[in-house]
Amino acid sequence: MSTGSLDERREVVTVHRQGQRARQPVQNDRVDYDLTRLGPRDFEHLTQALAVKILGTGVSVFGDGRDGGREATFRGQTSFPAPDPDGPWDGYGVLQAKFRTRPLGTSADTKWFLKEVARELGTWGDPNSSRAKDGPLPDYMILATNVVLSSVAGSGGIDRVDKAIKELVAKHRLPLKGWKVWHFDQIRTFLDLNPEIRQTYDALITPADVLADLRRRVEARETLKANVRFSPGPGRGVVTGNVSRDIADRLRLHHSLHSVPFGRSLIDGDSGWFVTVQRARYDSMPLVISKLMEARWLRGFTTADDCVGVEGRIVSEISGFQRILVLRVAEASAVITYRLYEIPIGLLIDGIQAANGGTFKKTGFGFCGDFSQGNSGRLFDLRLEISVEKIGVKLALECGIDHGTWTVELP
Repeated sequence: MSTGSLDERREVVTVHRQGQRARQPVQNDRVDYDLTRLGPRDFEHLTQALAVKILGTGVSVFGDGRDGGREATFRGQTSFPAPDPDGPWDGYGVLQAKFRTRPLGTSADTKWFLKEVARELGTWGDPNSSRAKDGPLPDYMILATNVVLSSVAGSGGIDRVDKAIKELVAKHRLPLKGWKVWHFDQIRTFLDLNPEIRQTYDALITPADVLADLRRRVEARETLKANVRFSPGPGRGVVTGNVSRDIADRLRLHHSLHSVPFGRSLIDGDSGWFVTVQRARYDSMPLVISKLMEARWLRGFTTADDCVGVEGRIVSEISGFQRILVLRVAEASAVITYRLYEIPIGLLIDGIQAANGGTFKKTGFGFCGDFSQGNSGRLFDLRLEISVEKIGVKLALECGIDHGTWTVELP
C-alpha cells in the first residue's frame, strides 16, 4: 500500500516524547529527564544530593518520616547563589521538595505548585504550628519541584511563583531574606552539570551515559568484535548519515559484549518523536505499540458507544507527535536485525475520526477498534485496555514506512 501521500500530514504540532507529554518539554540542545519516574522518595533524595553539591558539605539532610517541612537544612555562609546582587546566603536555610506524581501541563501544574507554596509558607507563618514553636524560622528557602514552570515574563509560572512568595512572606511576616525555586528546568541544568549525581538514579541515566559506559568497557578489551551493516529503506527524512552512524556505533559497542538485543530504544529522538521498541517473532507481524498513551478515563467505559466519543482525546494525543516510530528487533542465528518503521500519523487520524458505533467491540481487556479502508482490508486496530488504563495500536506492516535496517553479525 502506498503511503507517500501521507507525508504532508506529518507535521510538528507541539513538542512531545515517549512517556513525557508537554509536562517534560524537549529541546534539541539539551539532555532531557523524566523526573516523574523517580517517585516522591527518590526525588527528595535527588534534591538533597544536589543541595549538598551546590551549597556545600555543611548541608544536613533528613531521612524518611516527619521532617518539619525540611528535606535538608544549612547554616552559615554558602557560595550560593552566585552571582547574586545581594551576595551569597549567610544564615539558616531549609530545602523543601514538592513532587507531583502526574504532571498535567504547565498551567495546571503551576496552579498546583502555587497551592503547595501557599500551604507551606502558611504553616511556617502560623504561630501555633510546631514549626513556629520549635523554631527557628528560616532566613532562606529552596523549594524544589519536578513540574515545569513557564519562563514567560510577568505571566509565566516562574514570575507568578516569585510574586506569590513575596506576598506570602509579607502576609505571614516571615523573616525570609531570600528564596529560590528549583523547578524542572533548573534541576535539569544541575543534572547536566553534575553527571555523577544523575548516574546514581537509574531512571535518569541517558543513552549517552550508557554509550560512554559501554565504550569504556569495550576499549578495555581493545577491540570491537561485532560487525554492523546499515541498509537504507524507502522512507525519507529520518535516518540521516549521522543517525545511521550513531546507531551503528551503539550496536557495535553493545554486541561486542552481549548477544542479547539492545535493552532500550536506540533512537534518542528529536523534538516531537515518539519511539518504541518491538520484538518481532516473525517477519510479517504487525507493527505494535503497546502503550501509545495513558487513559485513566477508560475506567468509565461500559459500552462500545462510549469509545466513539473519545476520538478527540486520542487524535489530540497523536497529533502532538511529529513522528511515531517503531524499532523492530528480530533475532536469527548469529544475526540480530533492527528495522526502523514509521507509523503514518495521518492514517491513524483519518481512521479514528471516521469511527462510528460499529467500530469498537467488547473484548477481554476492554475494547478493540477495527479500522479498515474500503477494500484495502484492516489497516490498524486500536486497543483500549481498561484494566491498565492505556491505549495501544496494532498497524498492518505494509502500512508502515520502512526507514532502514541495521544488521548485526554477532562475534
